[in-house]
Amino acid sequence: MKKTFITNFILLMSVNLLIKPFWILGIDRGVQNAVGYEQYGIYINLFAFSMLFITLLDLGINSYTSSNVAKDPSILHREFAALTTFKLLSAFLYFALTLGMGYLIGYPKERLLLLWVLGINQILSYFYTYFRSIVGGLQMFKTDALLSVVDRTLMIVLCGLMLWFGVYNISIESFIYAQTIAYVVAVVLSFTFIKPHLKNLSWKINALNLSQVVKQMLPYALLSLLMTFYTRFDVVLIQQLLPDGDFQNGIYASSYRLLEAANMMAALVAMLLLPIFSKMIAQKENLNPLVQFSTGLMLLPAFAFCLIAFFYRDPIIHLLNHQSTTYAGEVFGLIILCFFPLASMYIFGTLLTANGNFKELNTLATIALVVNLLLNFWLIPIYKAYGAAVAAISTQAFIGITNYLFAKKRLKIDFEQKFMVRFGLSILTITLLLAFSLFVDFSWWQSSILLICGTLGSMVLLKIVDIEQAMVLLKNRQLEKSGK
Repeated sequence: MKKTFITNFILLMSVNLLIKPFWILGIDRGVQNAVGYEQYGIYINLFAFSMLFITLLDLGINSYTSSNVAKDPSILHREFAALTTFKLLSAFLYFALTLGMGYLIGYPKERLLLLWVLGINQILSYFYTYFRSIVGGLQMFKTDALLSVVDRTLMIVLCGLMLWFGVYNISIESFIYAQTIAYVVAVVLSFTFIKPHLKNLSWKINALNLSQVVKQMLPYALLSLLMTFYTRFDVVLIQQLLPDGDFQNGIYASSYRLLEAANMMAALVAMLLLPIFSKMIAQKENLNPLVQFSTGLMLLPAFAFCLIAFFYRDPIIHLLNHQSTTYAGEVFGLIILCFFPLASMYIFGTLLTANGNFKELNTLATIALVVNLLLNFWLIPIYKAYGAAVAAISTQAFIGITNYLFAKKRLKIDFEQKFMVRFGLSILTITLLLAFSLFVDFSWWQSSILLICGTLGSMVLLKIVDIEQAMVLLKNRQLEKSGK
């Protein structure tokens, strides 16, 4: 399983490093710079609002499918019709609830129209990830890696034509419609890859089977709902609690941009780990080697990334948005620190999900939501977007730490002492390199190069990532392919 993870991790990261950062830092950033803080703030508020009831589109189906198809591929043939029908019905409910709530809170007609299109985009997006979860569950990791960038690649092309070639006037409306076109293509393409596995499929729905499937999905659904609220509701509260809510949301969204770019990459690793962890647990394999490997691979780069972004927050936020101020830099500095606990959650939360520890996960997520809401209602009226940033880092730190502690306890995860020493030395090396770069007054990009080299160097030299072993695994993989 470690070999499977390494080979597919390399492919997944390669294709996504080419596309996802360019989307976030090139296109999305370009759109905000073109339309301004306030207009982009309107978009980000509506986008966040469209996410509030997103659990109705998923209801845990994606995680359920990826995890359980990996354990037993025959589940796909038995349950695909029921799951897809249920997903369509829940999509209608989501759409009605989102528009209805938008109308009730008083969105004007033009914003309701944008919310309508964003709702369609969310439905398409979740069918896209649903089909991809099936591809991952079938262990078709290479196909899933390529599918993971289809939507963003198309959006880059469409928005790039507007931004740089003036094919059409760039606006929030045209930006949203470009996303619609990209998602339609991505959904159709992803379905073509699972269609061969659905031969002789009966669409006759067995009510008993459907109810059993829904019952199994409820823990996934509750977890998804809680996570959505404690990560997305702050944007809605900023708009509702502040007279300059749209402007503050523009600052908050600008600060969130680099975190979203990093988060996309980490989430992809979690999608890769979930079916692998699930299969290993089902086959009662030793989890420690893969957990230890993925911890070093995820957390050390995350630590270096957070240090660079925090200590060089002002020049970086100015690069991301030319309208930035010192205040925007302070918001960005706190927001970016969320990435380290998020990276931890993507390892240990994924492990708990694969093991079915939903009682613990949902309890922790409920506590996180309550803490997040209390902090936001207290801090946003006083500190505005900065207050929301304080609430975000507090919430994510709680989730990251507790997910690790529960995973360690429930799955008997035991890091080798040798690994812990090497991990600690790597953290110390990265910290000393940052201190040196600050002492000699390096620019942010010079420090970035130094810390990237130092992080990779310590990971290799201290054998957090064993290059020799990885090369042997890749060579064996190529031999396996040539022998088929």
